[in-house]
Order: sequence, then C-alpha cells, then structure tokens
Amino acid sequence: MKMGMLIGLGLLAAVPAQAQVKSTDPQSVVKALQDAGYKAELAKDSDGDPIIRSGAQGYKYTIFFMSCDKGRNCGDLQFYAGWTDKLSPERANAWTQKHRFARVYSDEKGEAAIEYDLNFEDQPMTTMLFRKNLELWDSLVGSFADYVSETNETQKK
Repeated sequence: MKMGMLIGLGLLAAVPAQAQVKSTDPQSVVKALQDAGYKAELAKDSDGDPIIRSGAQGYKYTIFFMSCDKGRNCGDLQFYAGWTDKLSPERANAWTQKHRFARVYSDEKGEAAIEYDLNFEDQPMTTMLFRKNLELWDSLVGSFADYVSETNETQKK
C-alpha cells in the first residue's frame, strides 16, 4: 500500500504545472493573448483599472478588467467590440437568441456592440481554457460583424 502511494505521489510530481491566466495579473492575460498570436496592448482606463487593446477577425476590441480594487485584484474580464453601424434592438435580440455566451445590443447612439464576460472569481484559469474562450470570442465577433454588415446592407436597399 505504501509503495503504491509513493508511486502515485511521484506521478503527481512529474506532471508539469500548466501556465495560468489570472484576472488579478494583467500581464498573464497579455502573454496568453500574444502566445495565441494576438496583439495585446496593456493600458489603464479613466478609473486606473487595466485594459487591453487587441483585435479579432480584423476588428479592434478591448478587454476590460472588472470588479477591481483601485486598479488591482480584478475579479473578471469583459471583452468588448463596437461598431458605428446602427443596430435596432429587434435585430440585436434576433442575433442573441441564436448565439450563446455573448450579448449584443445597440448602445446609446443606436450603434452595434458585443460583449463577452469571463468570470474568474479570483481563481486562475489554465492558458488552454483561456485560449478556448478566446477562440469562441473570435468566432462570435466574426459572426456578429457579418450580421451587422448584412443588416446595414439590407437597410441601404
């Protein structure tokens, strides 16, 4: 019994630690984005909270660090992309009904926007899981951009 337990512990020690992304460590998010082939520019918003500027599907987006304590110890992330193209609330609802995970809306100017939240609850996320979320975000942005473009082409006719 003791020998089996020692072998089991030895196997656990041999497993390499996975790289982690933390909402409390903006640089870990930057590194994960860059390692996945995305640009990532770390900055601060008007409240002093970190933000990252990046892009997907040829469109610029921002990652906001949310639930921060004076610019530190942020609890989660919000991905955001916006367009100057108009989007009616009805068209936003129609898209949202067919897509999980992201929400889209027309902002105060009636312009199209998409958001995607990652809840960390102050816990690290493996780089692999972060990358899966990034791939989903990328796909959602592309789908929504096509939808917005299609909507505006239809309205011009």
